[in-house]
Amino acid sequence: MANLAEFKEQVAALPVEQRASLASFLLHSLPDPDYDVSDEEVAERVRQMKSREVGSISMDELRKGVASDRGH
Repeated sequence: MANLAEFKEQVAALPVEQRASLASFLLHSLPDPDYDVSDEEVAERVRQMKSREVGSISMDELRKGVASDRGH
């Protein structure tokens, strides 16, 4: 099989319908996430952000927190 860079190049050359089909396949081939967040929880967190009850964090802080939670 081609290396990842070559594969990406080949995929980029596909028609949009085939790229979409491949993207769907790849997403559905991933394992289920180890978390579950309801729509209600998302709405509550958006409300908290808008009301400034809680602050935001950077993407780097998020990555570090997730890695820490996973024991990395």
